[in-house]
Amino acid sequence: MSSSKVIYAYLGLPTMMNWLYSNPSLEPYILSEQRIRMAVSNPSLFLQENGTIITDVKQSSEALVRKSLDLFMRQRVDTQDPIILVVNLLSRKTLSWFRRLIKDAWGYEVVIVDAMAVPCQASFWKNYDDPKGRDAKYIARYMSVNWPSLGRVISPAELLNELERPIVFTKIRPEVKRLVIFSDVHGDSKKLRSTMAEFSTPETTFAFLGDAIDRGTDSAGVIRTLLASNNCLQLLGNHEHRLIAWYQQQRISHPEVSDFARMTLPQLEMAGVTKSEIKQFISEMGTYLALEFGRKKLLLSHAGLEPEQVARWLHPAKLTDSVALAPSDAFVHGLSSGKDSVYSRDIDKVWANSTKFQGITAIHGHRNQFDRDVMVGNNRSFNLTDSDDSTFRYLILNSENHEFELHIEWRDGSRQQVLNGNF
Repeated sequence: MSSSKVIYAYLGLPTMMNWLYSNPSLEPYILSEQRIRMAVSNPSLFLQENGTIITDVKQSSEALVRKSLDLFMRQRVDTQDPIILVVNLLSRKTLSWFRRLIKDAWGYEVVIVDAMAVPCQASFWKNYDDPKGRDAKYIARYMSVNWPSLGRVISPAELLNELERPIVFTKIRPEVKRLVIFSDVHGDSKKLRSTMAEFSTPETTFAFLGDAIDRGTDSAGVIRTLLASNNCLQLLGNHEHRLIAWYQQQRISHPEVSDFARMTLPQLEMAGVTKSEIKQFISEMGTYLALEFGRKKLLLSHAGLEPEQVARWLHPAKLTDSVALAPSDAFVHGLSSGKDSVYSRDIDKVWANSTKFQGITAIHGHRNQFDRDVMVGNNRSFNLTDSDDSTFRYLILNSENHEFELHIEWRDGSRQQVLNGNF
């Protein structure tokens, strides 16, 4: 699963974090415990043992710091954006907080960026000045914790390499000959189940591009169908963000979340869908899929992607060009131009006519004010939704003969259409 849902958690002594801030482009992604402390505490003067006076902050605001850190972190998780977390994991309290946090991280990959590995070699500390023994306690804690049990462990250099890496197209397993892709199912469990039953074979994999819930009559049935399909690929849609907003903070004051609470929430409650099921449902969803299928490159998202974005991801010139740091909004809602709504952008035509690259097929849902289905030019774009949610769409790709079938079925049963071709 391709995803930018990653928490990069810095692990090092408090004095070792400055290298992060030497990369200004990382600033928007960093959530720093120390910076929160500086923001909520009043400056004070302290007399050191050697007689010098320094300016620092009192520790009396620690309760507010921890409360603020927890709130800010949960808001970041709410958006499903990548996070660089700079906290003192060598503090017992902070480490306990972090353990609780990652148990409730809604499918984020946790990566421990270990800046301690080299310093903890004996030679590093030979001439190290630690008069109060504080760092010695941190080092002892570092040596006692099983860090790989908390997440994948990498070095700071590996972090920078990871962030600079171009987008990678992952090969689908060779035994998979058919890929069936849905988007914007919107609570239509009946059509979803019948279609999946028709095509379910060992050689078939299903992919879902978000907006599984809302609008329809059985969002609970869709959720449980996807939970039972443990071999499928799933992406977040903007309607899944409503689920997160509700279960994270129950923010019913927001118009969209209020709409969810009025229409969809009663369906989930009547069916007995638990918070545990919701968390599992969201945890299995990534933000995008970059796949190689039948020797063809496929780029799947909920909202459709801008060619300019993808060109940068293919050849990142700096850290912020990396797909690893792409905010989820780019995949889930799409980018608007100036004051224009994102829905006014004919993303299929833009993709098909792009000269930034060639040979990448885009597949998405979410927006289709221009009633597109298949657009072909320098690249190909498939749209799996419509302008008024009147159709149920799914795309079948065959890796052996490179044929596709785009099925368009009107939800009221009045008619259906199948478009064929090669991809």
